[in-house]
Order: sequence, then C-alpha cells, then structure tokens
Amino acid sequence: MAKSAESHESVALKENPVQEETAKPTVVGWQGVRCVLPPDWNVTGFSMERESGYIRVDAPADSTLTVQIRWTDAGAPEVKTPYYVLAPKVRKLLRRPEPVQAKIDLKANLDKFLKEIAKQSKKSKETLEASSKPEREEGEDGKRHSINFNWTGNGKGQGKIWHCEVCNRVLVAQVVGMGKDQSAIPNVASRLFSSLEDHAQEGYELWALYDLQVEIPEGFRLESQKLMSGYLRLVFLRGAERIIVDRWGLANITLKKFSLADWFANHAEVNLKRLQKAENTTESGHETICYTGKLSLFAQLQAIRQAKFSLRGVPAQFEGGVWHCAESNKIYAIQIWRQTRAEKLWDEVLRRCVCH
Repeated sequence: MAKSAESHESVALKENPVQEETAKPTVVGWQGVRCVLPPDWNVTGFSMERESGYIRVDAPADSTLTVQIRWTDAGAPEVKTPYYVLAPKVRKLLRRPEPVQAKIDLKANLDKFLKEIAKQSKKSKETLEASSKPEREEGEDGKRHSINFNWTGNGKGQGKIWHCEVCNRVLVAQVVGMGKDQSAIPNVASRLFSSLEDHAQEGYELWALYDLQVEIPEGFRLESQKLMSGYLRLVFLRGAERIIVDRWGLANITLKKFSLADWFANHAEVNLKRLQKAENTTESGHETICYTGKLSLFAQLQAIRQAKFSLRGVPAQFEGGVWHCAESNKIYAIQIWRQTRAEKLWDEVLRRCVCH
C-alpha cells in the first residue's frame, strides 16, 4: 500500500513551511497510540474514532516511505446493538464480572489485512508475496501477543500485528516503501516497533503531532481538533470537564502587535477580567501568565451543553495560562474547566506539555 488516498473519513494534513534542520526524532501520539520515528516525519492522515481508527505518518521530502498504524477494539462487535451498549452498565450496577473473552486469532486478523494489500497490488497488476513469523509473547508480563510479517507487491512492507491484553486492542503497524526507498524500511521498522505503545502510560496519554506534545489524563477523550499550519487546537472532555490546548505559530510577528496577556484575552474561552492573575515560570524556564477562578453559572451551563448535557463532572473552576516559547517561535495556551477536587490537573498538564 503505497501512498494511496485515505477514506473520506480521514483528515488529510500537510504542513508547508520549511522545517528547521533538527536531529530530534519525530514523536507521534494519537488516541493512546504512540511511537518514535526519524526526524522530520509528518502526520498526514488520521481518524477521530477511538475504538477503531488509524494514523499515517510520511517521510520528508520526496521519499515514498510511510508508516501506517491501525487499531480496533477486540471486544467491540461490527454492529453495536443495544445489548452491547447496556450490558456493561448492567453488570457494573449488579457487580457482575465481565465475561471471559475468547482468545484473539491473530493469524486470521493478519490474513484479512494481507487480503486488503493483495487487492491493492492486483489493481497495479502486481502479485502479492507475503511471509510471517510464528506468534510470540512480548513484554515482561507477556500481555502482548504478536506476529511479524513482510510482503512485496505494489511496493514493499514490513509490519507487525499484536493483541494487547491491557487495553484489548488489536493493532497493525507497518512501514511501506517504493523503489529506491525500500532498503530503508528495516531501520525505520526497527525504530517504530521498539517504541510503539497502544495505551496510556502511568495514567496519561500522549498527544503529539507536528511540534506539539502534551500528555492528557486517560479519562479524557478527544472531542474536536483544528490542525493548520499556523494554528493547532485539541479539545478534550471528561464528562463536562474540559481541557483545551492551543499552539499558534509566528509568535515574533504576533507579539509586535499584542502583548501576551492581550493575545490570550482575545482567544480565551471565558472572560478573564474577573479571574485572579498571576505570573509563574514553567519547568522549561518560560514565563507564564496564569488565570484562576470560579466558573460562572453561565459558563457551567455552557460546559454541560458542550458535553451533550452530561451531568458527570460538572466543572466549577477555571485555570488557564499562556506562554511564549522563543526557541520554537510559538505561543502556547492551556485552558481547563475542572471539578474543585481536581486541583492538580492544571499543574500536571502544564508540566507534561513540551514546547521545544
């Protein structure tokens, strides 16, 4: 599968600005999946779905190399019936144990995946030749069962499929290349497979693409995103609680027209005038302007509406802050609507946001 077009559900992305030369590896994190790739790779497609989705990352310049990662919830049926939705809630209410899940047939899942590649090869009048290694256990606790595979046809690919008992996901990851780039596949695959994870680490999920890296508590789910060349926004919900992470580019131009406080006031989701203002320093040494205070009743009702009228975790407090990262020439902002008891949420998210 070379660089074919993704389905209509995908979000195709390309950033045009010339990137600075850097030796830093590319860190990717999306929907609990994280990996590390060579420098200057770019996320070019992803799905918003959490249970069943994918992410694609392409090599820079004119290289044909691409990394494709897919995942599915092994316990989710193809068609969600009312029973599937309600049964877990009833079992929790009655304190009944979850049913034992049948062992996942990885070889059958791999065969199904290779049939898809065979169809792509057939369209290009190529014959698919594939091979795989025996299934094995991975990790110190043996919670992951995997099969490595290779194929040649319309290009060449090296991949891995596994089932993780911790998050109950079946994940397929592969590195694909064409022509002259095929010799580089093993090195990229080695780096991908050695760093690839499919669920939260120590209670936090990494969200990383382009030059944004932030870890969010695993109870939060991605609600919406805006990913443009000069502006990134990720919005997360946990019931009615909310975390918004923003990143603006070309800070040097922006800060000639606005002060940092004025810029944030124009983009904040709440009126900052009634909030307590303070200045702090992040662990990376950036001066941060912070605002804290109680949310108005109107803001609380707005949060409930945006959470589709969920009354779980109705926020009472707002915490927000903005800083300028001169090293990356970016402006970063984090805004949090939280319950009173989640008092450390702001500090943890701020500490886990990497800007350079």
